[in-house]
Amino acid sequence: MRRWFMGLALLLPMVLTGCGSGQDQAVRDSAAAFQDAVAAQDWARACALLAPETRSELESAAKLPCDDALAEEDLPAPGVPDDVDVFGTMAEVRYQGETLFLTRFADGWRMFAAGCTPQQPKPYDCAVHGG
Repeated sequence: MRRWFMGLALLLPMVLTGCGSGQDQAVRDSAAAFQDAVAAQDWARACALLAPETRSELESAAKLPCDDALAEEDLPAPGVPDDVDVFGTMAEVRYQGETLFLTRFADGWRMFAAGCTPQQPKPYDCAVHGG
């Protein structure tokens, strides 16, 4: 399920005007927890770390429960994180070969998009993303 993730083209200019708010470590921890779950093929744990909209989109597109749908995705092997940028309630974690996008909820940071790679002319192609 590879789709062009065009929503970021509209969303990024709005969030880029914000700045980090000391949330870098919490973002890193959430991204690492997701990457660890993917590496362990613990799809139920990885699904629990998805934003509700992302989980719903994944299940709807695959017509499968989240853990089965996520297992079918071609998510890259977790790499070493390169950089973290936090923009208000949105964050981006760049790894070697992949980018994760997160959004903040009352109970913490959740994956909004995963398995994202830069694509021209679109900003990113993401294996998993919210609507």
